[in-house]
Amino acid sequence: MWCINCQREVKHRPAYGVANDTCCAVCARNTLAYIQPRTGETQEEMIKQMVGEAQRVAQSTGRTGDIEVLRGSRNSVSGEFETKILVYNTNTGFYRVRNQ
Repeated sequence: MWCINCQREVKHRPAYGVANDTCCAVCARNTLAYIQPRTGETQEEMIKQMVGEAQRVAQSTGRTGDIEVLRGSRNSVSGEFETKILVYNTNTGFYRVRNQ
């Protein structure tokens, strides 16, 4: 799993005294995300995964500033295909998300 707070890959194990399975064992924050997208994930899980992907791109390429990550999915209400665009800024750690 990937910790978006520590910005590193960590082995999945619950932190001492914390029952939450998305809590990082290193920093004890609820910031673990799966490295690969999963089917049936919540909006929160999807955004965490996309932020982690942007952080990994930054680390592997040395890029800084805005890094864009795209994810396609089917809208659960309308059934139409939509693209979620996340732009993560490596300098500030902030991100913005929009659907297209």
